[in-house]
Amino acid sequence: MTTGTSPVAVYRDDDGEILGQLVPTGTGWQPMTVFAAALAGPSDFEQAESVLRNDGMSCLADVWWVEHEPGEWREARIQEARPDRLRVWWTDPMIEQSPHGLWIDPHAVKVQRHRP
Repeated sequence: MTTGTSPVAVYRDDDGEILGQLVPTGTGWQPMTVFAAALAGPSDFEQAESVLRNDGMSCLADVWWVEHEPGEWREARIQEARPDRLRVWWTDPMIEQSPHGLWIDPHAVKVQRHRP
């Protein structure tokens, strides 16, 4: 069993790509994406690691929700994910946007997997 107070990075075995991190909470370990969005609620270390290994990369192809402005959520697709920034494409075809997407700071706005 793993214990501690620091996040634990989890890497893909075959190529060393980071899948995300496990963050200790008062009730267990929470699996988080590489850009620190929750993938699931806290659980024991092994379950949280399993979530990261199964969903850490594939979830990036899912629809995500970004709080573009306070109280205004937009549906987005992630084009590129880094710890400090995301390149997203708004799924609404009526929103004017660059053909290359928009870089956002995932620590400055809320980003989540499920519709708010």
